[in-house]
Amino acid sequence: MSLNMWPRKISAAYDRLRGADGDDAETQPFTDGEAEKQDAGHHMSSTAPRSRSWMNKARSALAFALGLVCGWIVLVTAWRTTLHPVPRTVQYTTKTLECGNTTAEAEASGCSFDLLSHNWVPPPCLDPQTESEYRAYISSPERALGPYPYFLDAEGTKRVESERAFALLANGHPVLADQHVYTTREEHLAHCKFLLRRTHRAAQRKVRLNDENAGFWHTEHCLEELSNPGRKPLDALNEGFFVGYSPCTIEVPV
Repeated sequence: MSLNMWPRKISAAYDRLRGADGDDAETQPFTDGEAEKQDAGHHMSSTAPRSRSWMNKARSALAFALGLVCGWIVLVTAWRTTLHPVPRTVQYTTKTLECGNTTAEAEASGCSFDLLSHNWVPPPCLDPQTESEYRAYISSPERALGPYPYFLDAEGTKRVESERAFALLANGHPVLADQHVYTTREEHLAHCKFLLRRTHRAAQRKVRLNDENAGFWHTEHCLEELSNPGRKPLDALNEGFFVGYSPCTIEVPV
C-alpha cells in the first residue's frame, strides 16, 4: 500500500508546482516588452503637459509684447497730436496794399515816404536800412550841386527845401507836373545802385520790394543806366522823376 501512495504524492506535488507556475503567469499582467511600452507611454504622457505649458507661456509672452508695442504706438500718436500737433499745410493768397491818392490818405493808411524809391509805401514794403544808406549818401555835401540835389525847375533855381517838402510833392497840386522833380545824373545812378542792394536783401527774404521797384521793367532800366554811366554829365540837372505812391503786394494765409 505504501508503494501505491508515493506516485500520487509526487503527482500532487507536481500539480501544485505547475499550478503555482500557472498562477504566477496569470497574475503577471505584462511581459517585458509590454512593460517597456508602458514606461514609454508614461514618459510621453508626462512630457506632453510640460510641452503644452511651455507653448502657452510663449503665447502669453508674445501677446504681452504685442500689447506693449500697440500701447506705445497709441501713446506716441496721442502725444504728437495733442502736445505736438502736426502743422497743417498753409495756403496763401495775394493781397495788394494801397496808400491812396494824397499824402493825408497815405499817412492815415500807415504808409511812410521812402526817400530811395521816391514813393509813399505801405509798411511791409519798406526797408529802413537801404533808405538810411541812401540818405547818408545823398545828404552829403560832396554831392554834385550839394546835398539833396532835388529841384522844381530845370534851371536849378527852386531847390526842394526839405525831405518833408519832398514827400508832400506827391499831392500834385495843382497838376501832375507839380510832382516832377529835377535831379542830377549822379543821383539817378545812386538811386539804381542802392535799389540793387535792396533787391539783394529782398532775394534773401529780409525785405519786400514795393510793386514799382519789383517790376522787371525797373530792373532793366537801372541795368541800362548803370551800364552807361557816362552817357550824361554827372553834375548837371539832366534827369527827372515823379514823386508818388507805390502799392505793396503781400501774401496772406487763406
